[in-house]
Amino acid sequence: MKRMKIPGVMAVVFLVLAIICAPANAQTAGVETQTFNLKPGWNAIFLEVRPDPWDPKIVFSSLPEGSSVWTWLSRESSVQFIQDPSEDLWGQPDWHAYFNSPDTSFLTNLYAILGNQAYLIKVGGTEEISLEISGIASIRNLHWIADSFNLVGFHVAKGKEPTFEELLAPSAAHAGPGQAVYRLNNKDKWEFVDDLAAARPAYGEAYWVYCDGRSSYQGPLVIDLPLSTGLNFGPYLNWLAVTLNNLTDSARTVSVDITGNVGLYYRAIETSGPDEGFFRWYGLASSSMPNISLNPNQLHLLRLAIRREQMEPGIYTGTMKITDDLGNRFLVPVRAEEIQ
Repeated sequence: MKRMKIPGVMAVVFLVLAIICAPANAQTAGVETQTFNLKPGWNAIFLEVRPDPWDPKIVFSSLPEGSSVWTWLSRESSVQFIQDPSEDLWGQPDWHAYFNSPDTSFLTNLYAILGNQAYLIKVGGTEEISLEISGIASIRNLHWIADSFNLVGFHVAKGKEPTFEELLAPSAAHAGPGQAVYRLNNKDKWEFVDDLAAARPAYGEAYWVYCDGRSSYQGPLVIDLPLSTGLNFGPYLNWLAVTLNNLTDSARTVSVDITGNVGLYYRAIETSGPDEGFFRWYGLASSSMPNISLNPNQLHLLRLAIRREQMEPGIYTGTMKITDDLGNRFLVPVRAEEIQ
């Protein structure tokens, strides 16, 4: 049997229809946007999304000429703390930078903008600007360098942030009366935070935080994922489990929701009707998932699934948001692929 040839015009029509009818892909669903209000001079930001493309020339295309972007990518060496960012960062080890001026662009050695990363941005000119960065949520584990200051940000809910003391208390490497935290003030100087019980980290802001000894601390609420970068069902997995762990000395309430086009289901015990006492799967987006109560140092296993029989071929993406009543908030990227 001869293979039927499709005329060029018809092939284009079929291609357009396929794009229109296909599920939204990773470029259009599950994308989050962070907005940063930047002043002229130095700014310290914490980026929670992974831009696509991640080229700094594209990510920071709206910065005025004369701007630069810096990040500290350590190779297991302690940082020489620089209290004044206007000092020469270029000669310091492990600093990588992007320059957008024609006369300094050749100095650039920062070629990819990563999520879950702290950046220093020096804004040229005299005007405040609003910078929007969109991408897939990033939840890479924070890697602390022992006995050193670390340039970091925290996963906190905007407007509901915990205090620094509440945030760092469960970790011996970061708690205590001698703990040092510095934040960038309006005069482009790193200022010592002298009252951790009153000061609060801001959403999207980065800090110098000292790590006394070794640490793998990620925060008072631990999100243990099957893969460190998110939930990926791929083309074959039907369910995955997420472990939540409350490291604080008080009971916590955790809420979970989902955005995007991926259909997630959670497992819970039926509390009424003929199936009372049995496990059932409930749609995370279509029903209100009950809050999860966690006692001090309690673990909770959250089982999540997709229903492939309801999925058309394509790629499905979303963002799962996990928030507790202390003000911690994590964005977990979710991805599934159907190839039937």
